[in-house]
Amino acid sequence: MTEMVNEQTERERHIRAYGAMILSRTLDRKIITAQRQGRVGFYTPSMGQEAGQIGLSMALDKDDLLFQYYRDVALMIHRGVPIETLINQVMGNKEDLAKGRQMPSHFLAEEQNFMSVQSPVATNLPLAVGAAYAVKYRKEDRIVVASFGEGSSSTPDFHAALNMAAVWNLPIIFFCENNGWAISLPVEKQTKVDIWKKAEAYGIKGLHADGNSIDDSYRVAKEAVEHVRSGKGPVLMEVRFFRMGPHSTSDDPTKYQTDIVKEGDERDPVVINERLFKEKGYLTDEVIERIKAESIRIVNEKFDACEKIEAPAPETMFQDVYEKMPWNISEEMEEIL
Repeated sequence: MTEMVNEQTERERHIRAYGAMILSRTLDRKIITAQRQGRVGFYTPSMGQEAGQIGLSMALDKDDLLFQYYRDVALMIHRGVPIETLINQVMGNKEDLAKGRQMPSHFLAEEQNFMSVQSPVATNLPLAVGAAYAVKYRKEDRIVVASFGEGSSSTPDFHAALNMAAVWNLPIIFFCENNGWAISLPVEKQTKVDIWKKAEAYGIKGLHADGNSIDDSYRVAKEAVEHVRSGKGPVLMEVRFFRMGPHSTSDDPTKYQTDIVKEGDERDPVVINERLFKEKGYLTDEVIERIKAESIRIVNEKFDACEKIEAPAPETMFQDVYEKMPWNISEEMEEIL
């Protein structure tokens, strides 16, 4: 009986993981199309990176803190962030949690413990270290995750953050999402060694996973989480996958890439995980088609509803800055309004 329950639980976990992957992919497609139509200004797709993010999410607890970067849509969806939260942010309407002040794709979801994305790469890493220090100081039962692209490993903030976390033995996972490109710069022109091996220079644990596989990413992320949560110190975890398409909607990868993974290719993580999950009995063709159809319906309905929401009121640009508004700002607000 117990074995049957465990099998059912595993099946449900994998169906939920697959559903988050498809919903993320569907949302990406919708926003990219809308941007080309002039309905959205800018977007950084997550296509190709879904499996690694979801594998990490499966290993985390709901109270863990995440300092994500701008390509973590699948991670956010799997952790329960409503897709309208993401759409509103991209549109910058009045329901946007940042009140339209951030660039598109700079998401925030406080209720699900996602901090606000910073534009300069790797600047979230020292902030995550500070949060991890606070977690340890307060003896809280949670860990911190900081995600970033492999290009961020070439910045001073990356090295400072790893060094500080190591010296203070902080409860943090540095989650490197290596898609092979820092915009148009290939990883082999950024570093001579695998990024996860850089952990050794700071005396912390380094791990790597196949980011095209939800199961392999989960297996390694679980090891990382157990290591950090048990007080053994930080982990640098690298997942490798393909960036399927442009760095952003302002980029043309055909100018510098000759081997672009397209949807439906054998290297597409959706294709890879569909095949693996079917082999294990978690998915059937009927379930796959139902999930894809439902994802399209949800995304279309939510997008159309969010598009009807008006822009933030002009006075919101003066809010959340000072506890007591200075006289000169008050005068400026009166002139504008």
